[in-house]
Amino acid sequence: MTGTGRDDAADDEAAGRAGPGLDTYLGYARGHGETTDSRRWIADLEDMLRVAWDLMTPAQRAEFRDHPDILAMAEAAGGTPDQP
Repeated sequence: MTGTGRDDAADDEAAGRAGPGLDTYLGYARGHGETTDSRRWIADLEDMLRVAWDLMTPAQRAEFRDHPDILAMAEAAGGTPDQP
């Protein structure tokens, strides 16, 4: 389970895909930070998000921007996500 309450391994299995889920990739970033420093962990997370963003369709990007958790983070930071 991830922090979002989603079971990524089950999602992958249901979609007929084999491979690691999101928690595995988050663990890679965390582990890299533990062997270097916490800034590396954050940089790895940013890099993973950029890759995911590049793979998203425009509709998926819009859904991401409109997600309540993303809107709440943007508001807490004093802004709103950039619009396309």
